[in-house]
Amino acid sequence: MTIFYFVLAAVALGILVFIHELGHYFVARWMGMVVETFSIGFGRPLIKWRFQGVDWQIGWIPFGGYVKILGMELGKKEDGKYLEPHEIPNGFFTKPPWRRICVALAGPLANFILAFLIFTAIWMLGGREKPFSDYTQLIGWVDPSSELYTKGVRPGDQLTRYNGKPYKSSKDLLYATMLAGKDVTLEGYHIDYTSGEKTPFSYTVEAYPAPASLEGILTTGISTGARYLIYDQMPDGSPNLLSEGSPMAQSGIAYGDRLIWADGEILFSLKQLNHIINSSQALLTIARGDETFLTRQPRVSTQDLVIPSHIQDELKDWQYEYDLVGKWSDLTVLPYIISSEGYIEAPLNFLDEESERAAFPLHPYSPDLESRLEPRDRIIAVDGTPVSTGYEILGGLQTHEVQLIAQKDGKFTAPISWLIEDQVFQESLNVKEIQELAAKIGVSSGPHVVDDYIRLTPVEPKRIEQFSLSNESKERIERELDRQKREIEAISDTKKRTQALAYLKKSRNQLLLGIYLQDRAVRYNPSPLVLFGSTFVETGQTIKALVTGYLHPKWISGPLGIVQVIQQGWKLGISEALFWIAAISLNLGFLNLLPIPVLDGGYICLGLWEMITKKKLKAKTMERLILPFVILLFGLLIFLTFQDITRLF
Repeated sequence: MTIFYFVLAAVALGILVFIHELGHYFVARWMGMVVETFSIGFGRPLIKWRFQGVDWQIGWIPFGGYVKILGMELGKKEDGKYLEPHEIPNGFFTKPPWRRICVALAGPLANFILAFLIFTAIWMLGGREKPFSDYTQLIGWVDPSSELYTKGVRPGDQLTRYNGKPYKSSKDLLYATMLAGKDVTLEGYHIDYTSGEKTPFSYTVEAYPAPASLEGILTTGISTGARYLIYDQMPDGSPNLLSEGSPMAQSGIAYGDRLIWADGEILFSLKQLNHIINSSQALLTIARGDETFLTRQPRVSTQDLVIPSHIQDELKDWQYEYDLVGKWSDLTVLPYIISSEGYIEAPLNFLDEESERAAFPLHPYSPDLESRLEPRDRIIAVDGTPVSTGYEILGGLQTHEVQLIAQKDGKFTAPISWLIEDQVFQESLNVKEIQELAAKIGVSSGPHVVDDYIRLTPVEPKRIEQFSLSNESKERIERELDRQKREIEAISDTKKRTQALAYLKKSRNQLLLGIYLQDRAVRYNPSPLVLFGSTFVETGQTIKALVTGYLHPKWISGPLGIVQVIQQGWKLGISEALFWIAAISLNLGFLNLLPIPVLDGGYICLGLWEMITKKKLKAKTMERLILPFVILLFGLLIFLTFQDITRLF
């Protein structure tokens, strides 16, 4: 089937080129010009025939095409005399400039018309299915090292405007950071999901290189939109099997379930979930007077704390009682003096300020959930496991079992309209019921179900090497990691290289749940005019980013990459394939209008120059203008094709 889709994609690209050149062909003949050749592809013809006085052919290089009009060869000899382009009878340059401009405009215009017709067809078919995260205004994750994070923006908050423009999709932020310069202004709302209260915000922040990017992509700190975390069969209907040894295998999760809460937090993205399961914090159930509540407190190495000798002796006794192997100095503890009955007596001091800031950051993720404990607070559960003694608390702190709540109504697989997606997402969160279920953690052994919500069996995340993988899978992972390491080591910038290596090491050692979670689909179906306009603007923004240097040319797809994009579209469905065909048609028209000699825009500029100056350019002058760009164009084509092949393999 892959070959079949590849052929469909190649045919679609050929049709786009054919339509473009057909526009030139018909208008050229209408303007009284003599068309000599109509070619799809370049190079020596594989197939050639003559029809209505025109040589029709398919070249052996199957990318691009051209219509050759008499006189476009920039002069020729006739009866032993060299003729300038404007002297060739019935030639392209003998016609008035406005006629030549019409011919040059015809190709891009044909592509624009085709794109609009395809967008209309998509609209009539009901639009495309896209991930919820693509078009939501709800934030999925904020980089903890970002300025936005320090200002209090968190997952679940709403982003409504950027640089004074309405925020409509995840692409808006990408273009904003690439094109707006140093500062980006973001507006939206902080949302309290318990009370439903919205508090407006407006922050101007400086864009900075994204932490995970080797290519210098800029970010404001918001790395993804909110998304659903649904466990279901794969999109093609095949089983979504939990990997062998997956921590989630015995959790009780089933098809149609949506992970909604983890260790005290409502979930808005995979990155947020990954942050929680890799956190060093322990989820504690605390009794304070008549009140019982959940809190997250840092697990800290004993080597980072100033621990009095009598407390050290007690920890060693607890280690022995719980049968914990290893040195006591390798244990993780809470930064408090804790009595043998589990009461907080006093905080412990840190060896240095850096260690304390790591444990209790100046800007905590959840201030209410992560506030420090008070004397006489009693720890009654660690990660949901009831405890009654100091040594049980110490034992519970050596592992991290994640508490998860899932929503089980199974309605999240049906697509919804993108116009109401955020409203549906927020209405699907019954925070009162979630809190009622969470409040039972560590204090109740009764049913772990409240209406549509269920508390899953706690899970202990694993590192990748702890999974039961085949030798082939292990080798593939090692090869990929080695490839990434070699790519990073080739970075000349020492700071970037060090950062990237640290990020790779962190990624390699991260904890996983061993489950594939999917987003909810939304039905995205704006009017054809809106779709045409947004795609046109995105194309212009991409060109601007290339010219200004924010976008490296190697990120642009060449012919092979374009075929691959259309191929992937066919796999996802006819509407997605049609969208990419229309988008590429629009891009083809847009690019050809650029005022570059050899492109249609170059011929339009030559015509306008002649109309203004009333002077005709000589062949030598046009050669000096056009030939360098021909060489550059073919060089760019070779470069992009090489990048396409690199990405492909």
